[in-house]
Amino acid sequence: MAMKTAILAYVIAFCGVAMIVVGLWGLYILIRERVAELRLRDYLPTIQAIALGFVLIGLARALQLLLLIFATSYHLR
Repeated sequence: MAMKTAILAYVIAFCGVAMIVVGLWGLYILIRERVAELRLRDYLPTIQAIALGFVLIGLARALQLLLLIFATSYHLR
Protein backbone atom coordinates (compact mmCIF):
# COMPACT_ATOMS: atom_id res chain seq x y z
CA MET A 1 0.00 0.00 0.00
CA ALA A 2 2.79 2.45 0.88
CA MET A 3 4.59 1.91 -2.42
CA LYS A 4 1.42 2.57 -4.41
CA THR A 5 0.81 5.76 -2.45
CA ALA A 6 4.38 6.95 -3.03
CA ILE A 7 4.07 6.27 -6.75
CA LEU A 8 0.77 8.16 -6.81
CA ALA A 9 2.42 11.13 -5.08
CA TYR A 10 5.21 11.19 -7.66
CA VAL A 11 2.73 10.96 -10.56
CA ILE A 12 0.70 13.85 -9.12
CA ALA A 13 3.88 15.92 -8.65
CA PHE A 14 4.95 15.18 -12.23
CA CYS A 15 1.53 16.29 -13.50
CA GLY A 16 1.91 19.48 -11.45
CA VAL A 17 5.28 20.24 -13.03
CA ALA A 18 3.81 19.50 -16.46
CA MET A 19 0.95 21.94 -15.83
CA ILE A 20 3.41 24.65 -14.80
CA VAL A 21 5.43 24.07 -17.97
CA VAL A 22 2.31 24.19 -20.14
CA GLY A 23 1.17 27.39 -18.42
CA LEU A 24 4.55 29.04 -18.91
CA TRP A 25 4.61 27.96 -22.54
CA GLY A 26 1.16 29.50 -23.06
CA LEU A 27 2.33 32.69 -21.37
CA TYR A 28 5.36 32.77 -23.65
CA ILE A 29 3.13 32.38 -26.70
CA LEU A 30 0.89 35.22 -25.50
CA ILE A 31 3.84 37.54 -24.92
CA ARG A 32 5.42 36.65 -28.26
CA GLU A 33 2.20 37.36 -30.20
CA ARG A 34 2.57 41.11 -29.60
CA VAL A 35 -1.09 41.80 -30.04
CA ALA A 36 -1.91 45.47 -29.61
CA GLU A 37 -4.37 44.95 -26.77
CA LEU A 38 -4.19 42.00 -24.45
CA ARG A 39 -6.54 42.12 -21.51
CA LEU A 40 -6.24 40.32 -18.20
CA ARG A 41 -8.80 37.75 -19.26
CA ASP A 42 -6.46 36.70 -22.09
CA TYR A 43 -3.84 35.77 -19.50
CA LEU A 44 -6.22 33.97 -17.13
CA PRO A 45 -6.03 30.44 -18.65
CA THR A 46 -2.24 30.42 -18.47
CA ILE A 47 -2.23 31.82 -14.92
CA GLN A 48 -4.79 29.19 -13.91
CA ALA A 49 -2.67 26.42 -15.43
CA ILE A 50 0.37 27.58 -13.47
CA ALA A 51 -1.69 27.84 -10.26
CA LEU A 52 -3.12 24.36 -10.82
CA GLY A 53 0.42 23.05 -11.19
CA PHE A 54 1.37 24.49 -7.80
CA VAL A 55 -1.79 23.04 -6.26
CA LEU A 56 -0.97 19.58 -7.63
CA ILE A 57 2.58 19.79 -6.30
CA GLY A 58 1.21 20.80 -2.88
CA LEU A 59 -1.22 17.89 -2.97
CA ALA A 60 1.60 15.49 -3.78
CA ARG A 61 3.69 16.85 -0.92
CA ALA A 62 0.75 16.51 1.48
CA LEU A 63 0.28 12.91 0.37
CA GLN A 64 3.97 12.21 0.95
CA LEU A 65 3.77 13.81 4.41
CA LEU A 66 0.71 11.72 5.26
CA LEU A 67 2.55 8.60 4.14
CA LEU A 68 5.51 9.57 6.34
CA ILE A 69 3.25 10.15 9.34
CA PHE A 70 1.57 6.77 8.92
CA ALA A 71 4.91 5.01 8.42
CA THR A 72 6.44 6.48 11.57
CA SER A 73 3.36 5.90 13.70
CA TYR A 74 3.17 2.23 12.79
CA HIS A 75 6.88 1.67 13.42
CA LEU A 76 6.69 3.15 16.94
CA ARG A 77 4.16 0.60 18.17
